[in-house]
Amino acid sequence: MNSAILEIGRALSVTALLLAQSLPVQAGDLSGRVELSFQSSNAASDSATVLFGGPDHQDVLGDLRLRWSHDWGDISAEVHYKLSVQAGPGVGISEGIAALSPNPPPANFLELSRTTTNGSDQALEHRIDRLSLTYSTPNLVVRVGRQALSWGAGTVFHPMDLVAPFSPTTRDTEFKPGVDMAYAQFLLNDGSDVEAIVVPRRSVPGGPATWEASTFGLRYRTTMGDTGAEFILARDHGDTTAGLGLSGDLGGASWNVELVPTWLSSGDVRTSGLANISTGISAFGRSALVFGEYYHNGFGVAGTPASLGALPPELTDRLQRGQVFSLSQDYFAIGLTVAWTPLLTLSGGAVFNLDDNSSMTTIEANWSLSDNANLIAGAILPTGAAGSEFGGIALTTGSPIYARPESSVYIRYRQYF
Repeated sequence: MNSAILEIGRALSVTALLLAQSLPVQAGDLSGRVELSFQSSNAASDSATVLFGGPDHQDVLGDLRLRWSHDWGDISAEVHYKLSVQAGPGVGISEGIAALSPNPPPANFLELSRTTTNGSDQALEHRIDRLSLTYSTPNLVVRVGRQALSWGAGTVFHPMDLVAPFSPTTRDTEFKPGVDMAYAQFLLNDGSDVEAIVVPRRSVPGGPATWEASTFGLRYRTTMGDTGAEFILARDHGDTTAGLGLSGDLGGASWNVELVPTWLSSGDVRTSGLANISTGISAFGRSALVFGEYYHNGFGVAGTPASLGALPPELTDRLQRGQVFSLSQDYFAIGLTVAWTPLLTLSGGAVFNLDDNSSMTTIEANWSLSDNANLIAGAILPTGAAGSEFGGIALTTGSPIYARPESSVYIRYRQYF
């Protein structure tokens, strides 16, 4: 394990130095983040994880992101390079679990990443995560290339976010994955705005962009009195999706409601939605932020699915392409973040599956070591009976092997430059 840590540290340091020296940047154009993590995970003896590794395993992970941007008047450019390395049994376990499902369709039109592995315990991935050119005026923004986009106001769940949404269990949400698209925003005189996106995708690697794999969308945002309103209309992977989002204040708290119907190409309609509220409070004599969120997954299975192999195809498709992450229909999430000291922030949250009484709990402590460095420690704990989503769903009907989320603890050192 010590040698793995040294190799990861050496790879990150050398890559950062070489790229910093080779990029033709001016002062202030180049910045970045480097992170080194240790994670210890545990899986039940009947978990699919055990098929590819021990029930207990430890992994060392490294992550480097280099960011370059520059403005030339109305024109600007942005490039992010990302290097991820991992050493430990988790490499082989992840590959084995992924092999149990069909390969997902290409997430991007351009293939700007490469992953190499050395046996079953070392992996390295290079990725261009941003590569875009922007033209902007006071009333118009046009951006072409790999970029990040977020729609909707979900805290844990994101039914209105059609392009690379975060999973409810993602802990690092500082950088959303970049997606190849053309984007335009029109700012209207009344303060409202209209956004348009075209996200070309291939149905199969190396194939042409297809209508069935691509996304075309419009979003309109405005205010109606004290209420914010958001409307979307999209043709997404061959289906038609609409969305209505409303937001406002209630006694000092902020609330959001979203309703997202999808008309499938088969003629069926699936409606998802959420409602959340967040507010500042005093907890333990300290300033804190608390939230609650209800989510209905219109593509989910009523009750408990018999197995992963028995999931409906419209849900399986969205799971594979990373657009939906939940198997059942109804969920409730809560969270609390406390500023314990000026340098220490404590946070915790839980997602409850209301259909099968399973849950996923997370806790995290973030200690600011300096203006540019943080130390983060946390844990993820799934609970539930066998046959529940967070307790483990059988791979196939009657199978003694379950897809069970792992319990894990982690510690991360994060440095900005």
